[in-house]
Amino acid sequence: MDSLQSRIDKMDGIYTALSDRKDELSKEIESIKEQSDVLIKTSAVLKHVIDMMVNDEIKKMAGLISYGLKTVFEDQNISFTPVITKKNDRIHIELITEKDGIKGEFGSFGGSVAVIESFLLRILSMLKLKLGRLMLLDETFASVGGDYIPSTSLLVSQLAQKLGLDVLLVTHKKEFETYADQVFRATESPHGLVIERTK
Repeated sequence: MDSLQSRIDKMDGIYTALSDRKDELSKEIESIKEQSDVLIKTSAVLKHVIDMMVNDEIKKMAGLISYGLKTVFEDQNISFTPVITKKNDRIHIELITEKDGIKGEFGSFGGSVAVIESFLLRILSMLKLKLGRLMLLDETFASVGGDYIPSTSLLVSQLAQKLGLDVLLVTHKKEFETYADQVFRATESPHGLVIERTK
């Protein structure tokens, strides 16, 4: 009989211990659920904030590029609009140029427009990545039509001043001298390359 009572007491002790453990585990599960809810909500907020920051950066980029296009091609109705969509829960950006209501992809409106957009995107990349403040342009604007060289030269000069960039432009087009701070001319001679400052 004592043996049976001892076994019953032992079973009661195990039951009480398991019941206490069940209560502890229930509390832990409830705490994990609350933490999970907080993490899900925090993740959603952070995702929203990141999306807003990306949208803001893209709008700034579009503003600078549209400003550059309007500065250079003031006689044309050209603008730059990034189209932002989501694919597989990731932001997808399509670079769209619009001229007189007609939309096209990057470079759709000729070399001059593509060169200016590319130049402006390079500046944005340099600034965003905090690269050095020296930009080397070797015949970068060769495809820009003659009528647009003065306004391109003005744009390069204005951006260099506003953004604190040093721009070294190598070109055969003399019209770029107009807005340059310094001009150097390189000529071949029997003794090699001669570089002289002309401005």
